[in-house]
Amino acid sequence: MVREKVAAWLMPSAESRTSLENPSTPLSYPAEWLLDIFNGGRTDSGLRVSEMTALQVSTCFACVQLISGTIAFLPLHIFERITESGSDRPGKRIAYDHDNYDLLRYEPNPEMTSFTFRKTLQCHALLWGNCYAEIQRDSANRILALWPRNPAQTRLHRLTGQVVVRGEKLPVGTLVYQTSEGLEEMNLDPNQPKNPLAGERLILADDMVHLPGLTLDGRVGQSAVWLARQAIGLALATEKYGSKFFGNGAVPGGVLTHPGHLEDKGRENLRRSWAEAQGGENIHRVAILEEGLKFEPMSGENEKSQFLETRQFQIAEVCRAFNVPPHMIGESKSQNRANTEQIGLEFVMYTLGPWLEEWTQEIKRKLFPKIGRTAGRFFPKFETRALTMPDAESRRNFYATLRQWGLASADDIRELEDWNPLGGTVGTAILWPVNMQEAGTEPVEQEVPSPDEPPSEPAPDEEEPPTPAPSAMMIRVYLPIFRDAMRRILARRAPDSESFRRDFGPILASIADAFGHSEGFETTPAAADLMFLMARRLDEWRSANGNFDEIVERELAAAIRAVAVAAQAALVT
Repeated sequence: MVREKVAAWLMPSAESRTSLENPSTPLSYPAEWLLDIFNGGRTDSGLRVSEMTALQVSTCFACVQLISGTIAFLPLHIFERITESGSDRPGKRIAYDHDNYDLLRYEPNPEMTSFTFRKTLQCHALLWGNCYAEIQRDSANRILALWPRNPAQTRLHRLTGQVVVRGEKLPVGTLVYQTSEGLEEMNLDPNQPKNPLAGERLILADDMVHLPGLTLDGRVGQSAVWLARQAIGLALATEKYGSKFFGNGAVPGGVLTHPGHLEDKGRENLRRSWAEAQGGENIHRVAILEEGLKFEPMSGENEKSQFLETRQFQIAEVCRAFNVPPHMIGESKSQNRANTEQIGLEFVMYTLGPWLEEWTQEIKRKLFPKIGRTAGRFFPKFETRALTMPDAESRRNFYATLRQWGLASADDIRELEDWNPLGGTVGTAILWPVNMQEAGTEPVEQEVPSPDEPPSEPAPDEEEPPTPAPSAMMIRVYLPIFRDAMRRILARRAPDSESFRRDFGPILASIADAFGHSEGFETTPAAADLMFLMARRLDEWRSANGNFDEIVERELAAAIRAVAVAAQAALVT
């Protein structure tokens, strides 16, 4: 039965006491000797395996260190969903000004960094199968800090009776967390009252970030160490055997035989004197046997017991329990340079991916409002690009594709590399191929004049003919990119002249080049006048509704005619 208490926020104090057996083990975790009393975690190898002893296996330590360290290393950002005017797809931006951004990205509480916080919680989740972080709020329900809680001292309960927590009467069936921190301070001053928050207390489910591992009921995770205790126990046994073997100088054990009868005290003295004379630093010294004493070695050979093969197999067994590729922890016997990169990508997708998704969903569920003005507007996300594109060649090919196909500007790429932006038209210009057309349209063949037919030239006294209407081929070539430029303009709330020059300038320059104009047409007064007239018709574009494609084609035809006139005038002058 859960003890009924009024929960209060507990600011952690320094933990100075340690285990009687192991001074490096805090009392907040179960003492190893206490588990030995109840035979907890005993395996067929004869050794007991717990979350603390499992870390003595180098493979287990490396797996936990790798996963927890990598998740703590990845940047954790808060994004805001934004919807630009005229766009049917929402975008996003990093919400640096959000109240929880610094909390998640840099400092979840005054005593640790975000790296230490996330690494600690992930270690708890890998070893104990659950990790807990208490959410500290103020009177206005704003989040002040996140405090990791000991998984060995925290339990999830479903109330069977009414309980009052933080002044609120909880109904039967409510999920709460019962925790006993073990952080109470020793009070040496008799005049100072005892800490009333010491001992067990209840925490609301909404105030606890809980990441379960492998779970069978959807609420409490199973300990990976407990489920894989046989494999970890065998690894501990082989290490212990090897340590004992080489600790005795690789000298096999044996039997001392005496021709006479020895009392208990005599046998003990003989055993002790033999160990002192031939063990430790005295290994391989010449033994002198008296009174008919004989030594008969009795031992098994390591090669026959496949000692090295067993240790090698246990590396793969422990890695299998944590879903870690063996080469990621230094075991490269079965790997080569041809498949190491692919296995690294699989590590990101299949090992880290489920944990990262669980992190983001639990943080989104507990730290961001579900109702109200900002509900669904903000969400957390880990940045994994540094793991999927670690080498310069992969990044170069990726950036070249983005740039050449008009998916990113120079400043967008420089931002991915943490470089300062170039600014201006050079940094924000979008480039794309002009020899493209909309999918599903029939290609238009250009009419090529016959080589035998001489070109027609106007008579000198005739007036110059008016500019012909744009050809159907030119309309079809430029229509897709012109439509995209208009949509980008409509997606902005208040596009300025720089926006028109950035989106329409390359298109107008390409059209002018087709009419024989030299480079730099987008910077001419004629181009500025044309884009000014287009900006005045912006409201007409926004109210197009179902006639948008008709307006796009009309604007493109007008732009081609205006560019042709300006190009001819420039050629004449």
